[in-house]
Amino acid sequence: MLRAKRRLTWHVTLEVDTSFSDHDAAIKQTINLIERRLDGAAVTNFEVSPQNPTGAVTRIVVNLPDVQDRERLRNILTAGGKLEIDGVVSPPNPEPPRIYESQEAALASLNSGGTIPPNRRLMVYPHNNLGLLQKDWVVVESPVLVDGGELRNAVAVPETGGSSNYNIEFSLKRGGAAKLSDWTAANINRYLAVVVNEQVLSLAYVKSQISDVGVISGHFTKSSAEDLALVLKSGSYPAPVRFVEEGENR
Repeated sequence: MLRAKRRLTWHVTLEVDTSFSDHDAAIKQTINLIERRLDGAAVTNFEVSPQNPTGAVTRIVVNLPDVQDRERLRNILTAGGKLEIDGVVSPPNPEPPRIYESQEAALASLNSGGTIPPNRRLMVYPHNNLGLLQKDWVVVESPVLVDGGELRNAVAVPETGGSSNYNIEFSLKRGGAAKLSDWTAANINRYLAVVVNEQVLSLAYVKSQISDVGVISGHFTKSSAEDLALVLKSGSYPAPVRFVEEGENR
């Protein structure tokens, strides 16, 4: 959709893998989400259109005005935006959450002969450990407790205690709030995982019943927290999207 006559100086080409979903619906929904993300990022002039929409994979071209931070905008366009809240398979607090140093160790903990039971999933958990990025693994329950379709709002907020880090506060719609409320009421001291794009961002134990409000903590900067909140609010793409190229418009 063309939003203004201002010159569109560069473009980003994205590839949408529609082999796992309805082709026409996936392309239409992806374009709508791209426009929503650009609106949320305060981009006032842009054009989004499919390029040769044939076959199982379709490219979408996003024509854009010049902006101060192109890399940031590219990341906003390509982020999956898939949110979920899951119960963690772990002894309850006061024991620490059960995390594993490798995927193999997480799988072995299931005692299932090397297969993942249908009621379990393995999730990577990248986190900061004494200033170093460490990638561990967590076992969570299946099916998902609450997914991103239940999200009502998300906003970046400063972390308390004088830190320069930011968190993301989110609120849920009525259906998601009811599911989270019922689960947390019955599982005091158990651990919950906040998962974004198949990676655990936060682990926290349930101190008391939770209904419609939660927090994602992850040592975010102000800009990264704002961008993730924007992506989560816009919703997740219906099919995988990857960056193909960018270039200057003539």
